[in-house]
Amino acid sequence: MADTTRNLGLPLIAAAQAQKHVTHNEALTALDALVQLACLDKDLAAPPAGPAEGDRYLVTAASPTGAWAGLSGQVVRFADGVWAGAMPRPGWFAYVIDEADLYVFTGTAWASFRGSLTALQNLTRLGIGTAADATNRFALKADAALLSWDDVTPGSGNLRVTLNKQAAAKDAGFTVQTGFSTLALLGSFGSDDFSLKVSPDGAAFFTPLTASASTGRLTLGRIAGPLEISANAGALPDTLPQTVLRVSSADGQQARLVFDSFGATAPGNFIFRTANGTAAAPSALPAGTSMGQFSAFGYGTTTYGSSARAQVAFATTEAWTDSAQGARVLIRTTPIGTAGIVEVFSAESNGAIRLVPLASDPTAGVAQGQLYANSTAAALKWHTGTAWARISNFAKFASTTSFDNYVGAANWTKVQFNTADSNDQGAFVAASNRFVAPEAGLYGFDTALVFRKNGSNAPTAFEAQFYRNGTPAGRGRTSATGTLVDGVTAIDLSTALKLAAGDTVEVFVRFSGADGYVAASDSLFSGRQMA
Repeated sequence: MADTTRNLGLPLIAAAQAQKHVTHNEALTALDALVQLACLDKDLAAPPAGPAEGDRYLVTAASPTGAWAGLSGQVVRFADGVWAGAMPRPGWFAYVIDEADLYVFTGTAWASFRGSLTALQNLTRLGIGTAADATNRFALKADAALLSWDDVTPGSGNLRVTLNKQAAAKDAGFTVQTGFSTLALLGSFGSDDFSLKVSPDGAAFFTPLTASASTGRLTLGRIAGPLEISANAGALPDTLPQTVLRVSSADGQQARLVFDSFGATAPGNFIFRTANGTAAAPSALPAGTSMGQFSAFGYGTTTYGSSARAQVAFATTEAWTDSAQGARVLIRTTPIGTAGIVEVFSAESNGAIRLVPLASDPTAGVAQGQLYANSTAAALKWHTGTAWARISNFAKFASTTSFDNYVGAANWTKVQFNTADSNDQGAFVAASNRFVAPEAGLYGFDTALVFRKNGSNAPTAFEAQFYRNGTPAGRGRTSATGTLVDGVTAIDLSTALKLAAGDTVEVFVRFSGADGYVAASDSLFSGRQMA
């Protein structure tokens, strides 16, 4: 005969055993600990301080310490000042008081009994987070609910929620409420047609949308404002004033209007048709009337813009009659860093293309291939990828001097070219006898200088060079030496200089051995912008 019971391990009284009451009391103490098992906690790794007689705990720590050492996984009780453990069997239940939860021993660990449930059948009511009642036999109180396809059985990837009603005259659908007042119905109500119904008060309902079960035809209810076609489930922003149709796409998708047409002479056509006056009494369009436009709006940091930020528009250029109907196409954009639209380009009714000029080079958003008209330079410019470059109306000039310029011996002296024969862009400044670069670029310069004697003096050398910003340019210098012939000896000098905007170029000469003059006749200083 065994010394203990099979399931709870209670001590048995042996035949002819003395002090039977001791064994009996020990068995009763074990029963008191294990029957109606309710433990104070299951998450301690060491005995609590100051336990009360009869306190019970589940020891789930892998390596408990103190008096619980070696009791991992057991039910421990405090009795007669000592801790005693009992090894559970699979299927034992224990209620954990501090969690208000029921645990079951699986044979290896204690697990929540609720987590081990795999099937509930034929429940009459189920309430999750709230109480179900006779009307709402399933009730859920939560911020969110998820229904997802089963990836195990059968694993088809499908998910269907079925609302099945008895007959067509019955209701099957979804009810949307605020404060338990019905504001919207979606489904088939009183028929097999699928409909959306809304209500301001839960009593009177409007039907903005119905899909016929028999024909598939979609019917829109009363339209008091703009007609909206939307694939977006979110709340849309307010429409702009005077909107009659709005089309919205789902998030991340394009909103497209597609015009399918068939036949070589039947293209898709988007038509703007405009008249002055009213629909009942139309009249001719005056000059400057906008006949139609494509406008782009966008969202800033807090709201949508109140006006367009990019636009393609069509406008009249004269007062219309039945035989005179001039029109233009124009493009408007918004400069970077601003919030106001401006005209930048137009195709005019006289056949010309117009770029609205700017006073200075754009600095924001520049890229290779961009083209614009510069009103200051009166020129077209394009961007090379690194800088703006003029492609028309280059700066060029030709200048002369109105008097013979005296030049002392051995001194570099500026030739005072004081008359501009031609001066595109106004870059030659006659008052200071110099060229001033209107913009950065490569410039070419030429000068022709003729020698004239001062009395009987005979210089031995006649030199010339270009000065940039008051100092020798470092390139472009020439001379004539030997016997200089009065009115005949001449020197020509050419160079190319890369200048920054505002750089100056002048012509300087020097005589060696004696003084002399630069003759006004046949002397010239000219230049042109090359790139």
